[in-house]
Amino acid sequence: MKGRDEMKILIPVDGSEHSLHAVRHAIVLAGALKIPPQLLLLNVQRNVAAGNVKLFIDSGTIEDYEREQGMKALQTAREALDEAELAYQYHLSVGHPAEAIVKFASDQGVSHIVIGAHG
Repeated sequence: MKGRDEMKILIPVDGSEHSLHAVRHAIVLAGALKIPPQLLLLNVQRNVAAGNVKLFIDSGTIEDYEREQGMKALQTAREALDEAELAYQYHLSVGHPAEAIVKFASDQGVSHIVIGAHG
């Protein structure tokens, strides 16, 4: 049952060691809470279909590439959360990372964002 006390934590992940450090921090934070938080992983791929790219590569191929790169970036974070036996959801987005993170956090009603210092 979801209540007002449930914490919703967004962890933007780019596959870097810095983002994995943020995941590890969220795992420690989750372990310290009485009510397990809702953990949301987000990977944002920069839009590669700018300019004339779509003239040479079909949108399905571009979407497949973005999805593949996003899943690759999420892999280590997902493995860490699986090992910690914490439930989570993962999401993929395309666009400017800062804008996409803020929009996703707002849309999802996130209470906290745990993000790496670089990356």
